[in-house]
Amino acid sequence: MFVKVLIMSESSPLIERHQLKGIEDRLGRVENTLSEILENGELMEERIKDKLGSLQEELERNTMQVKRMKLKIGQGMRPITVIIFILIGLMLWTWTFTWFRY
Repeated sequence: MFVKVLIMSESSPLIERHQLKGIEDRLGRVENTLSEILENGELMEERIKDKLGSLQEELERNTMQVKRMKLKIGQGMRPITVIIFILIGLMLWTWTFTWFRY
């Protein structure tokens, strides 16, 4: 029994070292994977920022186009102005024909 305990105690550090080496290897792989994920995340973040920047520029351009279109529409004749011109035209036409009659 003493021999068995002695053998187990001698092999125990080897097993522990082997297990520790395996754990250390796994932790190293996890660290490498995490660093790759962080690097890829930074690259993706830069791409997302670039895309958001281009979207913002496009939105600004579209906003300016909408403002220009509103100005053009606002500068055109409004329905009230058209009605007033029609009424003035009818009054002038009526006065002209009444003047020619007499």
